Amino acid sequence: MTTPIRNRRFRRIPIAYHVKLVSDDRIIAYPEAIDLSMGGILLKGRDQLPVGCQCGVAILLANGDAGRRVVARGTVVRNDERGMAIAFSKALDSGSEASLRKLIHSLEAGAEDELDSPGPGPETQSE
Repeated sequence: MTTPIRNRRFRRIPIAYHVKLVSDDRIIAYPEAIDLSMGGILLKGRDQLPVGCQCGVAILLANGDAGRRVVARGTVVRNDERGMAIAFSKALDSGSEASLRKLIHSLEAGAEDELDSPGPGPETQSE
């Protein structure tokens, strides 16, 4: 049986970029993220920050191009067997929001737009 994970405002798209998180006392590098949306990012890895922890998120766009990254702020909202979910701040500065929107559009045109009627997304979980 499958059940919807949650209602989504934005479509999630798979990504394979390196990601770095920066919290008050540490930096954690992830070889790749699971998926990304305008609302947040899902990361898989052993190192996780606690739920409620605020952090900086840097999505490194190209291995060979130093400095090419999308930077955002977010809060850890879930840690479970699927990974660590980080919701992006609703108050992203205009440059960060524009960079994130451009990245998502380059991966899947239209995925950066808010869904018309939030409802169960295509993500499901087997029980």
